[in-house]
Amino acid sequence: MRLITLFTLLILITSCSKTTKQESNNGPDSVLLEDITLLENKKYKTPIITFKDFATSNSEKTITLTKKNISQSLSEAKNYKHCVIIVGIHTIVKISDLKNCKQSGSWGACMPHAEGYIKKGGLTYKKDYINNIIGLPDAQERTMYLFN
Repeated sequence: MRLITLFTLLILITSCSKTTKQESNNGPDSVLLEDITLLENKKYKTPIITFKDFATSNSEKTITLTKKNISQSLSEAKNYKHCVIIVGIHTIVKISDLKNCKQSGSWGACMPHAEGYIKKGGLTYKKDYINNIIGLPDAQERTMYLFN
């Protein structure tokens, strides 16, 4: 009887420690890389800022986007599994299809299809080409986070 109890306790401790390590390595926001719409379900006061902090610490590469480097940056994004762009602290988009793009005159690049959120009081869901979500090129900070 004691042997069974000890064995059960050992299995329980081992499984709990593996779960904790996995969550801490991936971060609680890593699931958003697969499905950005889960951002709505997060109970953060500032979900875009919280994800930005996660992305800053966990992305393989970060690029500050400008009109000059947007084409090259989007081309580089093809080498990564996930691409998320954050504008200031109010807009987040996850590129859903780099091949499905539409030429943008203002950006001078073929802008891919994406989905994400714009914060206007609450979060407003958008699914469109990124130029229609991230706005016109200007002095706002636009950061691309690339993940494998």
